[in-house]
Amino acid sequence: MIMTEDEYYETDRYGFFGGEQFCGHHSPYSHDSLKQLRKRELKWLDMLEEWDRWMQRQPWRVRKRCRKGIPSSLRPRAWQYLSGSHHLLLANRGKYESLLSNFGSSEMLEQITRDVYRQFPNHSVFKQDGGTGPKSLLNLLKAYCILYPETGYCQAHAPLAAALLIHMPEEEAFWTFICICEHYLPDYFNQGLLRVKTELKMFAVLLAKYHPKIHSHLLQHNVEPIFFAIDWFMCLFTRNLPWSSVLRILDMFFFEGIKVIFRTALALLDLILGSAEKRVRLDSTDSLLTVLRRLPGELTGENVLIPRMLTYKHVGTTSQLIAEYRRQIKRTSMQ
Repeated sequence: MIMTEDEYYETDRYGFFGGEQFCGHHSPYSHDSLKQLRKRELKWLDMLEEWDRWMQRQPWRVRKRCRKGIPSSLRPRAWQYLSGSHHLLLANRGKYESLLSNFGSSEMLEQITRDVYRQFPNHSVFKQDGGTGPKSLLNLLKAYCILYPETGYCQAHAPLAAALLIHMPEEEAFWTFICICEHYLPDYFNQGLLRVKTELKMFAVLLAKYHPKIHSHLLQHNVEPIFFAIDWFMCLFTRNLPWSSVLRILDMFFFEGIKVIFRTALALLDLILGSAEKRVRLDSTDSLLTVLRRLPGELTGENVLIPRMLTYKHVGTTSQLIAEYRRQIKRTSMQ
């Protein structure tokens, strides 16, 4: 059936009118859940007004509330406080405009321009007939490349920056993007991608520890995490999941860091391949890669994925992940 223009642009509550991130037109809130949401908004407002005190005295409570999900009305501000980008914004007044006044190399601008219209074309901010997103995204990525010429532009930058622009103004999104690239994901986007490749090897080790049968099944079919999960790690699932799930993951990521991505990846593999019956159905390299690269919608919704992901709270800090990786490598070499 061909949709009319009005139907085509009927969006979900996040602004999507189709695509992988679309969450449906129905309201997720009953009368009772709206009352609960108002209570949570008041709690977050209280925290944001006394942010430093909360982070110093009760960071565990902030973490708990991030895991429950940040209210949509306060999410942009909360992400900036969690990441520290609000401090960068205040400390660098005029810097963003100064960066934009530079021309930048024509080669860099051409590369970025090719990608900006590919980001979330099914979102109202990025739709081609009037969306403001592409221009803002071009500005943001250009400014980043001028500020960090040694890193330059990487295609994985675009969906991360675009996700922020959906939720906050351009300059605020820029400084939050800086925090992601330079603090949360340092060296992820350098030439050769050595950091992310190492962390994908760490993920394989964790998978072998927590789900040995799934790990063996993938090995049997020569399927390595780098074949399907590099997008998950570099783009923080922004290109792979319904937006409600993406937002919940980012809420936790801005407090807890990269371990949230490890936990989510473990949960997805468990949901997709956790039973013998599921592994029998996906018993070839092609079938495995097809499913892992285009994740099943019934397994990626917020109410399915997030509770499963939270069962991996014991998957810890980066230093703990590295220590576990080294232990497993040593054990393997001794066998």
